[in-house]
Amino acid sequence: SWGFCTLLWRVLIMGIDLTGIQKKKRTVRHHTLSTNPYIKLLVKLYKFLAQRTNSAFNKTVYTRLVKSRNNRPPISLSRVAICMKRKSVWLKGAAPIAVVVGDVTDDIRLNKIPALRVAALRFTKTARASIKAAGGECLTFDQLALIAPTGKNTFLLRGKKHGRDSEKHFGAAGKPGSHAKPHVSSRGAEVSRGRRSSKAYKRSAFKHV
Repeated sequence: SWGFCTLLWRVLIMGIDLTGIQKKKRTVRHHTLSTNPYIKLLVKLYKFLAQRTNSAFNKTVYTRLVKSRNNRPPISLSRVAICMKRKSVWLKGAAPIAVVVGDVTDDIRLNKIPALRVAALRFTKTARASIKAAGGECLTFDQLALIAPTGKNTFLLRGKKHGRDSEKHFGAAGKPGSHAKPHVSSRGAEVSRGRRSSKAYKRSAFKHV
C-alpha cells in the first residue's frame, strides 16, 4: 500500500531511532570471568553435560558456575545438615548428595553432625574436618559428574545471597523508617539526620526514638 511504501522510504532515508540500544548492558552471562583454571574446566564440563543430557540439574549447575562470586554465596554446615535432615525424613531413607555451587563453611555451634555427602566448589579447612570426622564425604564437581552425571539422587543448595555484611549498610542509616546499619560506632552521628537542614533534611516535629 501507499502508506507502507511511505513508511519504508522514511526509514531508509532517515534511519531508525534506536533510543540508546547500543548502550544497553547484557546482564546474562554466557561465560565465566573467573581466572581460576579449575572453575573454567568445570564450566566446560557442565556446559557439555547440559547440552548432551536432558537434565535440568546440569543446566542449573552450569548457570551457577558462570555467576560472579557475590552471586555464589557461601552456606554454613549447619544449614546443610538441617536441609539434609528434612530431605532424608521426607524420602524415608538415606539423604541425597548435597550440592553447593559455592563454599561450605563450618559452624562451631554444631555439637553433632550427621554423616553427609557434600559436593561443593570449596570447603573451609574446619568444615572439611568436621564432615570427615562425622563419617561423611567431601566431593568435588568432577567426582560428582562421574557419580551422578544427570544429577540423580542429589539436592541443590545455596547460601543467602543478601547475607553479606555490606548489604546491611545499603540505604540511609538514621533516616526514619530505614533499617540500614550505620558505618560509624556512634549512633548519634547517624540520628542527627532530620534535626537540622545541614544534616540531609529538617523535619518540623522531630521526635528522638
